Amino acid sequence: MENNSNNPVYSVGEFSHVIKKLVETNFSYIRIRGEISRPSFPSSGHVYFTLKDTEGTIAAIIWKYTMPRLSIRPEEGIEVICTGKITTFAGQSKYQIIVDNMEIAGEGALLKMLEDRRKKLLAEGLFKQEYKKPIPYLPARIGVITSPSGAVIRDILHRLSDRFPSHVYLWPVAVQGDGSAKQIANAIDKFNELTDKTNIKKPDLLIVARGGGSLEDLWSFNEEIVVRSVFNSSIPVISAVGHETDTTLIDFVSDLRAPTPTGAAEKSVPVRDELLARINELKLRLNTSYTNKIKNNKDQLNSLIKLLGKPDQIFDNKNQKLDFIYKDIESLFNAIFVENINRVNQYAQRLTPPKILINNLDAKVKLLETKFINYLENIVSKKEAKLNSLNQLLEASSFNRVLERGFSLVMDNEGKPIKLSSEAPKNARVRIKFSDQIRSGQLDL
Repeated sequence: MENNSNNPVYSVGEFSHVIKKLVETNFSYIRIRGEISRPSFPSSGHVYFTLKDTEGTIAAIIWKYTMPRLSIRPEEGIEVICTGKITTFAGQSKYQIIVDNMEIAGEGALLKMLEDRRKKLLAEGLFKQEYKKPIPYLPARIGVITSPSGAVIRDILHRLSDRFPSHVYLWPVAVQGDGSAKQIANAIDKFNELTDKTNIKKPDLLIVARGGGSLEDLWSFNEEIVVRSVFNSSIPVISAVGHETDTTLIDFVSDLRAPTPTGAAEKSVPVRDELLARINELKLRLNTSYTNKIKNNKDQLNSLIKLLGKPDQIFDNKNQKLDFIYKDIESLFNAIFVENINRVNQYAQRLTPPKILINNLDAKVKLLETKFINYLENIVSKKEAKLNSLNQLLEASSFNRVLERGFSLVMDNEGKPIKLSSEAPKNARVRIKFSDQIRSGQLDL
């Protein structure tokens, strides 16, 4: 093998630096079209992914400070055009693009992304009819979220003024471009944070509006952050984005969709003149109905008065009828009184005279008294005989009778009987009870 000793020898780091300089010099900025694959979002805030097509792949990086400027967020499978600077990464011997801008590659890819996002939010239930809030019939305060310049806000204010002047709060936002979706979502959230106690009162209704444009121009209203803010809003929301044929995801989640911003104003409030005309019509109908009712009642009252007749005739008939009733009652009471007197007399004849009853009871009491005295004397005699018998028995077995027969009782000084010799110590002082008296002595045992 030939040894080319004249070729320079590079270290790995030196050669990587040469390649890096060569690539960056020849490809300072470039636009590359491809499909996003395996996007990664580490905690550092940078985004890493791969751009690929049928013939190759290239690594891509979006630095943290670049992300807020992008109009779309990298998602798997989206075909995009990335603008940026080509560089190399010596650590893995590969080249990569540092992305400064990213856009959807064609309307077809944008529509696919929109459909995928719609299906995802639909599966989560954000578009269900049961979550829709009713639009207030006559809101006192209306919050409008749109661009402060342009025809949209003028058309809304003009239409509201024509139909029913209302208090309008405008929250100015960018309606397309970088950061517009975040501004719109923030405006919805901030309106919902207002209360009746804040300086600016909470609106009764929100209108999110924008004029017509391409699918890309209206893309901010397809972003998840906006859709979720509308879904979480406690204030009813009317969406009025684009023309009648334009449809964005905010239209599916809002409580009511208007074909245009002017249409949103028309759906927000009724026509004041029509309300006044309706009120006048109802007032006229009420007056007519009231007049007719009074007239009918008056005619009916007159007819009833005619049927009643003259008051004197009415009272004369009633007085005569009352006299007849009084006589009937008087006769009835007399008959009842006589009947009751006869009944009382019959019962009185059946009763025994009180004097006889008292004499009979007195005889019974005396008889019972005699029986009770005899019974009591008999019991007392029996008890006295039994008591005498027991007394004789007690006397026969009395302690004194025993002493009279020649026995005596030996006691200690405390008067307790001494039954056994062992209970009395030698030379103990004792007391001896005889039948006639008690003598003291000393034991000599």
